[in-house]
Parts: sequence; structure tokens; C-alpha cells
Amino acid sequence: MRFHGYRRTDGSVGVRNHVVVVSTVLCSSEVTRDIARATSAMAITHEGGCGELGAEKEHTERMLRGVLRHPNVGAALIVGLGCEQIEPERLAKAAAVADKPVRFLSIQECGGPSASVRLGTEMVRELAAKIANADRQPASLADMVLATQCGGSDTGSGLASNPGLGAAADLIVAGGGTVILGETGGLYGAAGFLTRRAATPDVAKRILEITDAIERHSQRLGKSIKEANPTPGNLAGGLTTLVEKALGGVRKAGTSLIQGVVQPGERVTGKGLWVMDTSVGIGACAMSDMLVGGAQILAYTTGRGNPLGSPLGPVIKITATAATAQSLREIIDFDASPVLRGEETIQECGKRLLDEILAVAGGKLAKSEQLGHYAFAIGKIAR
Repeated sequence: MRFHGYRRTDGSVGVRNHVVVVSTVLCSSEVTRDIARATSAMAITHEGGCGELGAEKEHTERMLRGVLRHPNVGAALIVGLGCEQIEPERLAKAAAVADKPVRFLSIQECGGPSASVRLGTEMVRELAAKIANADRQPASLADMVLATQCGGSDTGSGLASNPGLGAAADLIVAGGGTVILGETGGLYGAAGFLTRRAATPDVAKRILEITDAIERHSQRLGKSIKEANPTPGNLAGGLTTLVEKALGGVRKAGTSLIQGVVQPGERVTGKGLWVMDTSVGIGACAMSDMLVGGAQILAYTTGRGNPLGSPLGPVIKITATAATAQSLREIIDFDASPVLRGEETIQECGKRLLDEILAVAGGKLAKSEQLGHYAFAIGKIAR
């Protein structure tokens, strides 16, 4: 099974060839968005970049470096204010290491937002011209890194769409590729089950450590993670407990052994199935973490529907709820409901889904890309 993608000098393969405009700090976000809108580039904005300490600052820097090195990024413009902790010039070295065209500017040095937008627009157009002639080349499943996520889950998620995605994930791993399972808060109720699939005792220990850390984080607020999960939408969709939701949720990563556990946004360099200890926050935080970790595509199962995509890579929306597939067909890419009707096996669904993933990898636009619904977010670190 093959697709055609953009081969990078580090050996990775991109499925898109984006110019990204990256803000170093919240204060430069509006200028970043204005430049991206004027040039059809992808805007990467966030709420950090200054006043951060320790693990939070390290996470923000790791995320932004990961964006610049991502295989779906062909070139980048970095937009800073001029007085933040994360300096544009220093950040630009991450893209230079990846042998990608990169420019940077400072709003304070440019003379304000309007001048920065004018200069930034010129820079992005120059960068786009430099990468315009890049050609797609043959690639295989061994070159693929797929992230998995769920949101707005219902009973159909655990019964069909997650297992169907899991079957596709197993095919990718069998073909020498990589799959990422994240959403640490959603793993809490299934941690014991996941440890049985750990490749080593140390991996099993790390799975318990990251899920325990999520509960400790909640307890510091006088709460429990079980109070936030299942969500009201999950309950309306028929799910009753965090354990029920978690056991259905982890099925989307298939049945392979778990090779290791990585930090949020850390580049996954090994093959097989990996767990990412994604950051605390809304679903877009986990989405961004796993894509920054090197996933070219994110497969997102949903029972009730979610329109969000990512500026970093295609997000494929999958549902097994026939009503959702029909009423929200504008945002749903793949209908797994034939499994629930007995018209298709889980393995057949997984093969059909892998065909869709490969089509998107080869250039087919996901629904979120067609709509231009993009979100990027940097979450908090649970300790």
C-alpha cells in the first residue's frame, strides 16, 4: 500500500507542503493571522510564549520547534513581538536544522502591526515561491505516522468507529509504520488494560505514571478526572462511566504492543504503536501535541460530530452513528455505521478506512481542510 508525499532531508515524508506563519507569543497572534489570511498560509497561534517557567516553558518551545520541523511544513515565517521569552531568531534555527526556508520578523522592530503585516506578506510569498516546485514522491506505510483521537463519543464509537480505526492502525503497524495514542485523561480508566500490552515493564510503569499524574492534577483542584469524563455529550450519547469510555476509546489504536511513552509534542522516531502523554486542556491541545509529534494525519472518531481540523495536517472525521453521518455530512469524512448494521466486519471497515487515509495522504482534502476549520492549541503540563 502506497501514497505519494514530500520527502524531507531528515527522512520523513510530508503529506502537505505548507508555508506556516508561527507566532512566538500571544501578543503577535493577530499579526500572524493577518499575514496568513493575506497569503493563504497556515497560521500557528497560541496563548503562551512569555511569562512561563519550567515544564510549561519547555513544552511551548518544544511545540513550536516541532511545528517548524514537521514533515508537512515546507517553509516558515516566525512572527515575534520583540520582548518575549521565545525569541524568533533562536526559534528559526529549528527550521534551519531541518533544512527548510525560514524568515522571521519582530513587530517592535518593524514599526508596528501594519508594517509587520506588509513585510510578512512579502516574506511568505517569497517562501511559497521557493517550495512551489516540490514534487510528491512514492512512499509506503513504513513512512506513515498516524495520530488517533476521539471526541463527542457515543456508544457507536466504542462499538464500531474506534475498533474500525484500530483495525486500520494495526495494518499501518504491520506495514512498518507508526501510530500514536494520546488523550491521557481518556486513558485513565483503561490504564491497567494498556499495561498488559506494554512491550517492556518500564513502558507499563510509564503508562501508570502518566495516568496517575492526571488524577493528581485534578485532585489539586479538589476534583477528580472522573468528574470531567464522561462529558455531558458522552452521557447523552449513551456512555455512563469513565472506564466504559476509556475501554472503548483505546480500541482506536488497535492491538499492537505499546513500544514506548513520549512527552506531549515530542517527536516519535520509533516504529509501531506509541502512547503520548498529551497535555491538559481542550481536545485541540491533544490534537496539536500528536501532530507536532510527527504525525502527518490525525484520524478522529466522533459520535456527535466535531468540525475542527488542524493547520498542521489533515484531520479525518469518522463516525459510526448513521444520523451524524447524514446530518453532519459537511464535516464527516468516513461512515463506519455499516459495522453496526452488520453489513461490514470491523476488519473490512479498517481496510476501507486505510484506503481513505492513504487517499488523504496522497492529496485528497479532508472535510475540515475544505471548510478551512483549523485550530492549534498548547495545553498545560500535569505533574
